[in-house]
Amino acid sequence: REALAVTAQLCGPELERYGRCVAASPGSWHRDCHQLSLRVTECASNHPLVRRIRRDCSDSFGAFERCLRERPRSAAECGPHVSQFLLCAQNVTQNVTPGDTATATSSATPRD
Repeated sequence: REALAVTAQLCGPELERYGRCVAASPGSWHRDCHQLSLRVTECASNHPLVRRIRRDCSDSFGAFERCLRERPRSAAECGPHVSQFLLCAQNVTQNVTPGDTATATSSATPRD
């Protein structure tokens, strides 16, 4: 949630344009909105927490993107992929110590 909130805060106009494009192009959004998607990605990638999520959750996000490409007219079928990605992103954000988003590690708990 925190990463999504950061993205919305930092990239609100880009997200809004992308969302309007997707809503207006249900059958061709993956082509019609590609440049807008790239702008959201570029904007979001400037934040350390978002970079950490992109790195740590790349497998689940890639599976979600593949699902969307394979089912452009039935994106609802990709719900399980979205859930996996959001769970991963939530795990990443929960392991971040406040003020430590640059390294995105928790110094309070040792890791095995």
